[in-house]
Amino acid sequence: MIIIKLQGGLGNQMFQYAFGLSIANKLYTILYLDLSFFKENHGLTPRKYELELFNNSINIAGDELISRFLRPGFVQKVFNKTGIYKTTICRENTLRFNDDVFEVKPPAYFEGFFQSEQYYNADEELIRKTFTFKSPLNQESQRVADTLKQQPNTVSIHVRRGDYVSSTIANNLHGVCSANYYQNAIALIKSKINDPIFYFFSDDPEWVSQYLLPIVDNAKLVSHNQQTDCWQDMALMSKCKHHIIANSSFSWWGAWLNPDKEKIVIAPEKWFNTGTEYFNAADIVPSKWTRLPNE
Repeated sequence: MIIIKLQGGLGNQMFQYAFGLSIANKLYTILYLDLSFFKENHGLTPRKYELELFNNSINIAGDELISRFLRPGFVQKVFNKTGIYKTTICRENTLRFNDDVFEVKPPAYFEGFFQSEQYYNADEELIRKTFTFKSPLNQESQRVADTLKQQPNTVSIHVRRGDYVSSTIANNLHGVCSANYYQNAIALIKSKINDPIFYFFSDDPEWVSQYLLPIVDNAKLVSHNQQTDCWQDMALMSKCKHHIIANSSFSWWGAWLNPDKEKIVIAPEKWFNTGTEYFNAADIVPSKWTRLPNE
């Protein structure tokens, strides 16, 4: 048995779940999810559990099970000292890929973000099957999806702003990709493929309309998916041929879920504003993707 503590928005939850599935698969054990983050007052952007968007059988860890790891009773403490059914807590100390996690013996509790496809490269088929959205697209999204099928060289562009702008904590950690980053990425795409059609997705469509749409030929803004339908932007991005992403796990998954081996993905060079040992983003962007300065 292993437990993964979920935290963050949909993209982060997908990273953690993919990591958990891969670890559980390698250890031939059962995966449980700790959802306590979504009940905590942590001062971060409010989030909700979103993995119910996928059609999977998920085990949720109850308080008693979690307590065995985080607040062990007398019997469990004795077990831990003797090594009999010893529980292990593994907290990520850097975002760099760390294959030591594969040596951890269950029962184990994992806490971290685990933002690298290297954790589950061997289970790529399983992860892609797992992250199949179970609900149908709404009428407008289905119309966009049908159009994408008929067009060659479609390019999704994700512009993440939202709390990256409004929240001091998020802004200090992440920052935002500049208009110059998107212009350079678009120019690079145009140099590589013929007649690209650009589809913008953003939590700040007004900013996109003001700063990007006027300078991009053959571009469309997809802005109808709000609140509980936001996941449909990720689904639509994954149906494009190529991608320009933000420093966002949401757009990372929008690009990664596209199974095309020939896809071009352009990602920001600087994923975080901070340069701490923990927030080391060297392994977040897959090696086949292209990185450009985003300031």
